[in-house]
Amino acid sequence: MGLMVFTSILSGIVAFSLAMLLLSSVLFSILIGLLVLLSSFGLCYVYPMFGISSKARKIDANLPLTANFMAVLASAGMPPERIFRSLANVGDEFGLGEEMRRIIGDIELLGLDLNEALKKGSLRSASPKFGAMLDGIVTTTHVGGDLAAYLREAAEKYKKVRVASMKSYLEGLAGMAEVYVSFMIALPLALVVMLSIMSFLGGGASMLGNINPQVLLLLLAYVITPAGCAVLLLMIDSMTPPR
Repeated sequence: MGLMVFTSILSGIVAFSLAMLLLSSVLFSILIGLLVLLSSFGLCYVYPMFGISSKARKIDANLPLTANFMAVLASAGMPPERIFRSLANVGDEFGLGEEMRRIIGDIELLGLDLNEALKKGSLRSASPKFGAMLDGIVTTTHVGGDLAAYLREAAEKYKKVRVASMKSYLEGLAGMAEVYVSFMIALPLALVVMLSIMSFLGGGASMLGNINPQVLLLLLAYVITPAGCAVLLLMIDSMTPPR
């Protein structure tokens, strides 16, 4: 929290100072400083959420493979605890390395039985889907059900969910392409033409709060447009299903 506050205040002060040097307008400099301060605070605040979301997406993307891996071991007659120990050995391939190591740690270090460790793992898992699968495994083993059949059914269900998420991703990607063309190509070109004409004719600074149109052109070319492209890239990256 201290680092978040310090970074936000420092970013706001630096942005205000640079704006004063470039724009020579106190009002716009204060607005830019406040905007950068709030943006920095917001980014620091949501960064852990992005980390959790990225981890959950990787786990969800590999859930069909995870369930199939466990189903094969269960069909061979391997006990549930050994299944999870085997999954812990290859968990990094499925994005589950940390999750599995903590479950095995609960069993070996804290003395919990498998069902209690799986319940704790379900509660702290970054992926609600994986947590639900752990709860299903606990229920199936508790009532003496067929664990292999449950895992095969779960693998098929998550496979269908994966296909549906890929279709949704393609539709969202088409929408992002339209946004990119509209706001990162057409709009900057129109602004460049407008600001160039205002700079050529003169007198445009009074319409823009006494800011030189050439300064705005530089900001548009070297700050606003690259920042907009970076935001779009981050949005696309957050939408992209992991491999």
